[in-house]
Amino acid sequence: MAVSDRLSALLLLMPLSLAGGASAQTDAGDAVSAGQPSEIIVTAQKRLERAQDVPETVSALSGETLAQFGAKDLLQAVTLVPGVIFSRAPDDGLALTFRGLGTLSRSQELEQSIALIQDGVPFAKGRLYTTSFFDTQQMEFVKGTESTLFGKNSSFGVISVASNQPTGREGFSASAGYEALDGGYLLDAAGDMPVGDKAALHVAVHYNDLDGWVHDDATDHNGPEQRDAGVRAILRINAANSATVTALYQYADNQQIGASMQLVGNIPPSEGDGVLNDHNDLYTGGTDDHETHHDTRTHILSLKEDWRLGSQTLTAQTAFIHYDLYFTDDMDFSPDNTVNFLRDEHYNQVSQEVRLQSPSGGRFDYIVGSFFLASHWSSSEDQLWAVPSFPPPPAPTSGQLFNGPFTNHFDEDALSFSTFASGGWRITPKLKLAAGVRLSHEVKDDLYGRTNAAPLTIWNTISNPPFDPTPLHHHANFFDGDASLQYALATDILGYVSYGHGSKAGGFVETNTIAVPPSELVAGKVPAGLVSTNAFIKDEVAQTYEVGVKSELFDRRLRLNLAGFVTNIHNYQDTVFTGGTLGFITFNDPVRSVGFEVDSGLALGRGFSIDGGLTYADATQVIQPIDPLTNAPEVNAAGKPIMERFQRSQAPKVVLNLGAAYQTRLANGYDAHLNANLHFRSSMYNQRQDEYYSPALTTLDLSAGFRPPKSPISFDVVAKNITNAISQDFASATVDPRFSAFYGAYAASPNRLRTVMMTISVKY
Repeated sequence: MAVSDRLSALLLLMPLSLAGGASAQTDAGDAVSAGQPSEIIVTAQKRLERAQDVPETVSALSGETLAQFGAKDLLQAVTLVPGVIFSRAPDDGLALTFRGLGTLSRSQELEQSIALIQDGVPFAKGRLYTTSFFDTQQMEFVKGTESTLFGKNSSFGVISVASNQPTGREGFSASAGYEALDGGYLLDAAGDMPVGDKAALHVAVHYNDLDGWVHDDATDHNGPEQRDAGVRAILRINAANSATVTALYQYADNQQIGASMQLVGNIPPSEGDGVLNDHNDLYTGGTDDHETHHDTRTHILSLKEDWRLGSQTLTAQTAFIHYDLYFTDDMDFSPDNTVNFLRDEHYNQVSQEVRLQSPSGGRFDYIVGSFFLASHWSSSEDQLWAVPSFPPPPAPTSGQLFNGPFTNHFDEDALSFSTFASGGWRITPKLKLAAGVRLSHEVKDDLYGRTNAAPLTIWNTISNPPFDPTPLHHHANFFDGDASLQYALATDILGYVSYGHGSKAGGFVETNTIAVPPSELVAGKVPAGLVSTNAFIKDEVAQTYEVGVKSELFDRRLRLNLAGFVTNIHNYQDTVFTGGTLGFITFNDPVRSVGFEVDSGLALGRGFSIDGGLTYADATQVIQPIDPLTNAPEVNAAGKPIMERFQRSQAPKVVLNLGAAYQTRLANGYDAHLNANLHFRSSMYNQRQDEYYSPALTTLDLSAGFRPPKSPISFDVVAKNITNAISQDFASATVDPRFSAFYGAYAASPNRLRTVMMTISVKY
């Protein structure tokens, strides 16, 4: 047994042995110990409600659960939620899917189809999705179209993150963790204090420096190393008997050093071992330490006012987000310094929402409001291509492809206006009808240009030709909404049917190759009209139908929820890297997802509970396949497109979660807990046209902890993926064509391998 394996086993057995002599004595204040499951309260409809009363599929993770499993960001949190897949492309393009659906795009101009909201503030750029979430109270995953209340880019669902709020009482908590296998540490602290008679302050800080799980043999560094720092301050002021003001400021600096991507295939030993494992062989001349570097610095400010107007509540929230991003990516994933991408982005966002809301529980309830968002985004990406001798001699174009640098410049000003109204009518004590509409107008004004530099080759003059800064304009009007009918079939048994219609604006993507025949170039540049045609992507429209039953049985000891769904998408926005001279292409295609979900939880009493969730989603897409020989879209003898149905990428048909939790008080007065989570996803493809297969993956996470009697100090151990299971989280064609052309290799990133985090915490 390896040293790391022995250490992992020892760390797991220590807390398990403490729990072995568990006493039957339990904490009487614990709902699970008393045989009742904990109540799950969500804000899926922008009001506090029991999850069991919401006519849609909602999964919620408490801050305690996130801490027990060491989840510090969305990438780690989603392994606790069925039906959700989240991975990152090498340049931080996202692959976030609900029920097999999501915006899998390298293009950062496109919004995600799954909206992310933190403390009521919408994150309108995908770059913000990979920030660290610290001092979290709860994460909610709302699956299905959520266009009425959340609008904009919520076609496939919403992730809502709530931070811990001021308590008005003095308090302090802190934790320090050490990663025993890979190396690294994390630090968290939070404090509460009253400020005079009418105000309260909550401050939280976070820092981690965690080494990666893939050793770079070229640089002797373990990547991707995560260095994250963050601070958040929330001030709540009771301005008057009927008014509350909440001000928030957050700063985060998220750095990633190194990468997990590697070449897989029968490659020469000098380029790596060609096996998906915990080793790669990457080198870039773009940084001093020759490692990939990602650095994103974010500022978030929010001011929220709540006024009590009789029985109604008027809420106004103003928010500002700014980030600066600097990326240096080694895109050839080899010890050769042949392809480097340098990305420089800056983003500003201002949003304002005002809504008037009736109280809950009456025969009628409603929310009406308006929303405004303005943003400016600028991006400059240097693509430094220097693949030697491709095609190889004696080809007449030797050295003319995948060689020759160019730079894409993209600026965008975007505006979004919308008004919305949502209401519910309790027709009878058992029957409720709810519906909502949202009218939106979106405008995007872009300036897109490309320049090249020596050496001038076919690659950067014909395949990726330059063009002057070109003004591009897109606007769209959307009429979206939802409707649901729910009926109390019996006490604690709710049946419902729901419908949602959502839209997401198209625009002009900054990653398309913009390849045109040489005869259409003017003075060696692409004319403005052809830039617009080749960069344009249509608006996306989604419709979701869902039918379900939510039940709490046996004196609410058992939660059992069942739902069936169908989602149809018109003009689905999808981006693919062809691996050939066409590079990145964004498509609009029809997509659908059909399936069902099961969510359950059982409180057995005496501190023991189990839960589970399963999502089956058959997500497919009708596309025009790319001919593997010519890298061109396939056509028939008459020149008409050939269309075929394929499985969606990053869309396993089955995602399963099984969890167990045990809390007890030991005979010696120690409080102890044990938690387990098994996560399974079936096999999936990583690129459209059923390419780059990832085998099924099953991971098991365990956590255990104890607290001495009447002590503010607790000790925890979290072991993730204890079996060291491995599969491909992400895969694609190689950017450097030599590896695919000569060796049939491709690029892939393994999932996170085994980790063991030991944490000590204190709370007053």
